[in-house]
Amino acid sequence: MIAYYFLKNIQIPQLFSKNKFVLFGLSLIASSFVLYLVWRVNGILWIDKLRGYKTITFMSMVDYMTQSVQFYSPAMALLAWDSFYERQQEQARIHQLEKEKLNTELKFLKAQLNPHFLFNTLNNLYSFVVNGSPKAPDIILKLSGILDYVLYKSQKAFVPLVEEVEAIENFIALEQVRYGPRLEIEFNRSEALNASISPLLLLSVVENAFKHGASGDIDNPRIIIEINDNGESINCKVWNTKSAFIGEINDEYKEGIGLTNIKRQLDLVYPGRYNFDIEDTDDSFSISLQIPIEHD
Repeated sequence: MIAYYFLKNIQIPQLFSKNKFVLFGLSLIASSFVLYLVWRVNGILWIDKLRGYKTITFMSMVDYMTQSVQFYSPAMALLAWDSFYERQQEQARIHQLEKEKLNTELKFLKAQLNPHFLFNTLNNLYSFVVNGSPKAPDIILKLSGILDYVLYKSQKAFVPLVEEVEAIENFIALEQVRYGPRLEIEFNRSEALNASISPLLLLSVVENAFKHGASGDIDNPRIIIEINDNGESINCKVWNTKSAFIGEINDEYKEGIGLTNIKRQLDLVYPGRYNFDIEDTDDSFSISLQIPIEHD
């Protein structure tokens, strides 16, 4: 235990950890010699009397030195285990901190869903209520569904794909009310949606298409959305018309806050396991996203 104490609290932190290897080696020799002296004194007082040793010979000195050095063997083994345990604890702590950091960043990214549609929907709802339109109750119901999903259900790490798609359908319905017949929307989805997905990913892609594809300066705005679950991957393709003005600032359009957040969320949740492709032309813009389905 004495050897372990000196190794752990003095020799390693004060010498070895500071790259003072020569001094570390000398300290091991010196401490071994001290142990030899202690052992030798003990031998003179007790052991040699029993064994009948009368003088110190070279071989007896080598024997005592060898035995004293052996004191460090269990100390080294104990220190190695202690260092391994501390390293494991430190790695676990770092992993937990990284996990908490990623969760915080994911929550921030999810909160970036453009809120403008909410204000526009409320304005439309107000006008429908004032005019006594029969559409008002349906708008309230769909808006309630979106808010429930965005504010509560999306706080989970993964949600059923069908819930994400239902939120998208509600979103599309509200945007259709907002833009009216001037905007053509085509939405196709597979019947079976059994997978789970990181929440708000697909909704953010769809929201991005409406943000840029239903602009007032587009003659015939059109948006096409396809979502399917083939059992191995979730595939989403969103195509939208694009303003000629946006065509002059392609880089800003392709690297806007919305798309940057989407790609960052993909990197955090599906690192190296997704496909995210952008096709940009003068008058259209499309995103193809493929996400692997996690099997238990």
